[in-house]
Amino acid sequence: MNWAPFVSFAVYSAVGIAALLIWWVVYDLVLSRGLPLRDAIFGRRPNPAVALDVLGGMLAMGILVYAIISGPQVDSFWPDLEAVGLSLIVVIALLALLRLAAAGLLRLWFGNRRDAQGDRVTFNNELFRQRNTATGIFSMVLYLILVAGLVEQDFLDLSGHRAIAHWNILGVWLLGAGVILAHSLLYLGIGSRHHILHECFHDNNPAAAFSLLGLGGGMLALNHGLIGSLRPGEHMFNTPELWYYLAGALVFVLVARYVLQGILVVLFGVRLRLELVRDNVAWGILDGGLIFTLLLMLIALIV
Repeated sequence: MNWAPFVSFAVYSAVGIAALLIWWVVYDLVLSRGLPLRDAIFGRRPNPAVALDVLGGMLAMGILVYAIISGPQVDSFWPDLEAVGLSLIVVIALLALLRLAAAGLLRLWFGNRRDAQGDRVTFNNELFRQRNTATGIFSMVLYLILVAGLVEQDFLDLSGHRAIAHWNILGVWLLGAGVILAHSLLYLGIGSRHHILHECFHDNNPAAAFSLLGLGGGMLALNHGLIGSLRPGEHMFNTPELWYYLAGALVFVLVARYVLQGILVVLFGVRLRLELVRDNVAWGILDGGLIFTLLLMLIALIV
């Protein structure tokens, strides 16, 4: 019996636990801004919104570690271990910077406007005081977009195409921003005040956030598979066919949802967009799962 995988697992687990502790400290000292993380997780009223935000960072680190250790094999796991350690430190710093940047942009977007509870819209107020799970889910989407780009980096430069990987990182981040915009326009309504920021930060609507999570996760997974099938020298900015596939997938899912909506209107008088904007969390969860499932089928057929 080969015990090497168990030894590697023990070593990676120790590194991962250390990274999670560092993430906890960074979150508590830098991101929560004086609002105690311990009370939010282990206090008398545990806060799911904060837990989702913390979980997003944990998932991002886990996905990154998986991408490294499941990549091309080398003679020993020590180069992988070095790449894992350094990458986890980098991703924690990037997660913190992303979260701070999102908080700053949110203040610029909403200004002095008040949310549905009468408070100024700030990231930490929504998470810690409003216990707004929609904010936590939206933050998770941002973290996943960040790490989905980093996954395309050739960490050990085994293929010798690190420069091409840099273009793919930028392309994934651009795709992520486009998915958020497309969801806001196509799923919540063109020209509507019910855009994704309004729903996730002003109206505290987890339904819209769950729907976005399903679309974002599916599109990022599809894109990862398409990038993996590119020939040497190709990347997201010199291969327009890849973007055609992504646009086609988005249209396919949208059409499939409209067909479903037609059926639901006939049977029950239900309109899917209205269910999202009226805070129907039950449908938001199902909508996200439906979108992700449709994209999984496309991944199986295309990649």
